[in-house]
Amino acid sequence: MSIEKVEMYTVVCDNCNTDIGSTQDYSCWNDKDCAEENAMNFEWIKVDNKHYCDECVSYDDDDNLVLKEV
Repeated sequence: MSIEKVEMYTVVCDNCNTDIGSTQDYSCWNDKDCAEENAMNFEWIKVDNKHYCDECVSYDDDDNLVLKEV
């Protein structure tokens, strides 16, 4: 048996740089769609092609997205 390099995907918060894999059972997925779907299942959000973890987002009284300062 040999060891081979494979290309895998994960989602990283564009605000705090947390990797979705650091808080889940799996650290990466075999395609981009699976990685993104997993993040969305754990309350991450995507805005303008950027991803934000659930720890970095909240909403103000007018339902505007507010990012946590890091």
